[in-house]
Amino acid sequence: MAATAAEQQQFYLLLGNLLSPDNVVRKQAEETYENIPGQSKITFLLQAIRNTTAAEEARQMAAVLLRRLLSSAFDEVYPTLPSDVQTAIKSELLMIIQMETQSSMRKKICDIAAELARNLIGSSLGYFLGTFLEFLGTNSSTI
Repeated sequence: MAATAAEQQQFYLLLGNLLSPDNVVRKQAEETYENIPGQSKITFLLQAIRNTTAAEEARQMAAVLLRRLLSSAFDEVYPTLPSDVQTAIKSELLMIIQMETQSSMRKKICDIAAELARNLIGSSLGYFLGTFLEFLGTNSSTI
């Protein structure tokens, strides 16, 4: 589930270009982003969200894009991931929520977890919901 440092650096540049006020630069970045396979998007986006040394705008854009990916292409992307990767994504999201210090970023990550849970209803929701509710119970004062 890990990307090389060079690939992740290119992805950070792409995130920056997606935020560009220049329409040409942004349009080209959107086209490049759309051509990245869904499984790779999840990896890059999670790593960007997790990286607290990255620019806050890039992390927030990554969070928005991951939530959007899970809401618009969940059935095409998530079920094709190996089950250990699916479990890692769930665990990673919960860990990131717990470790995040910026309240606006934490809210965006909670939105991702909620979108994932919404899409998992009827499949592996039992595991995720149980873990998520346990997490909320033990960390409710910090969220």
